[in-house]
Amino acid sequence: MTSAVHRRAFLAATTLAVPSLAFAGVSADANRANEPMDFGKLMKQANRHLKSMRTPMRSLESEDQWETAAFYANQITILLAQCIEVADQVHIPPQSEAKYENNKAKFVTDLRLSLTAGASASIELSKALWLKDEQAAKQFYSQLKRVRNDGHSEFQDDD
Repeated sequence: MTSAVHRRAFLAATTLAVPSLAFAGVSADANRANEPMDFGKLMKQANRHLKSMRTPMRSLESEDQWETAAFYANQITILLAQCIEVADQVHIPPQSEAKYENNKAKFVTDLRLSLTAGASASIELSKALWLKDEQAAKQFYSQLKRVRNDGHSEFQDDD
């Protein structure tokens, strides 16, 4: 089998398995499935995948670019769903202290809602990529980046 066939099979399997993997709390790194998930590490990996999507999303001309972008969208979805699970690890950053006034429960709820918006945009992006709908793919890619930027400005500590 060619690597393109292997990639397609993997992408099809991950598209179908995203919800079950994410909600089962399976680590993105299968070798460390028994280690507790770390919010910061998960977010860094999701951000790396989002950055890796830049090149294929600029020019969706070849089958490989569509598949590569869909792969990253699926991975981002899994990672964001895992982040939702461990969002209570995050401390209220200084720029959000006035808004939340030490109400950690409200902060975590808002963080989870933001992560859910990102996961939803990532799922829609994946669907658009599989359907080869370039306009919708670019729209959801922009939406995913916007959710990330908004989330970082409110929820990310500058440290």
